[in-house]
Amino acid sequence: MESREKIRKEVLDVNDYNRPYECEKCGGLMIFKGCGEYECENCRNKDYDDYGKARNYIEKNPGATSADITINTGVSQKAIRQMLKESRLEVAQDSKVLMRCEMCGADIRTGVLCSNCEVAYHRKLEDKQRAAHKMTGYGAEKGVEQKGEKRFQR
Repeated sequence: MESREKIRKEVLDVNDYNRPYECEKCGGLMIFKGCGEYECENCRNKDYDDYGKARNYIEKNPGATSADITINTGVSQKAIRQMLKESRLEVAQDSKVLMRCEMCGADIRTGVLCSNCEVAYHRKLEDKQRAAHKMTGYGAEKGVEQKGEKRFQR
């Protein structure tokens, strides 16, 4: 199982946050229940992926730092940073340490862009989509003269 997970991470660059696939007690299949929680289909044993462990710890210890979470749950700092960037976790309201917007450098609590840059980014994408869908190449351009002759001859 470990080699399959290693290959998946290398080839697909998929981060599954140490998802439990097999039950540690009976070897049964672990079924996703939500919020990082998994349950064995045979013995109903519960287990958590890294997100579930971090989330449960934060719920019990509001304002916990990433170092606290790492020490008490075993979730890596890298995984915590990735969850913050994916907006799965959020920096505490009263925290002195914040993340930076990747476009303008403004302080943010979650994600990779501040709200202003996110709006600008999405507007830019929408404009590109509109430009790509304009009707071109159907004789609408001025100066195109076709006399009805064959364009290809043998």
